[in-house]
Amino acid sequence: PTETESKETLDRFIDAMIRIYHEAHQEPEKVKAAPTRTPVGRLDEALAARRPDIRWRREQG
Repeated sequence: PTETESKETLDRFIDAMIRIYHEAHQEPEKVKAAPTRTPVGRLDEALAARRPDIRWRREQG
């Protein structure tokens, strides 16, 4: 990524990883429950492997 990302972008990424590291040690349950603010929670990858939904759907709107 160093060829395609700026130093500022890499620095922000590193800062985010450091914050996550500290959160993981201070509040492990919060990190284990992530993601918390997304349209879809944790995906059931085992179910997706057993019953893949590979249909294309046109977006509404």
